[in-house]
Amino acid sequence: MQLFQFLVGISPWWWVAFGVLLGAMEMATMSFFLIWPALAAGLIAGLLVVAPQTSGEVQIAAFAILAIILTFIGRAWISRLDDGGEAARTINSRADLMVGRQGQVIERTGTEGYVLIDGIRWRAIWPEGAKGAPGDQVIVARAEGMTLYIEA
Repeated sequence: MQLFQFLVGISPWWWVAFGVLLGAMEMATMSFFLIWPALAAGLIAGLLVVAPQTSGEVQIAAFAILAIILTFIGRAWISRLDDGGEAARTINSRADLMVGRQGQVIERTGTEGYVLIDGIRWRAIWPEGAKGAPGDQVIVARAEGMTLYIEA
């Protein structure tokens, strides 16, 4: 007795429907996990178009293997495109967005002063002995609150 005998000779559209169901669940959860088994279900539907009498065990095994392979490949691909959460860290901090940017010194007294970046005046602090006279271009090394720290 075969456990998955009912799958022999089924229409490929059942696998397509299963893939669409998994895709809909993916859209509801936005986990980027169910999309890979959904794609595997679509590939099994393609297998059934080519070989309609594929046994149920082969269909299930191929689906499981494809889902695992596609999950690993897909996760690796997505992680390469990811910025490590950098966008989320700086989204509400305008000062953090200034790190690495170039600004023009508009006023300086000792280690403190102001720089102009994109038409906005920012309070800035220079390291001891660093150059930067009014009119010079400087680069922002880091930001704390609304204060920018200039590179040496």
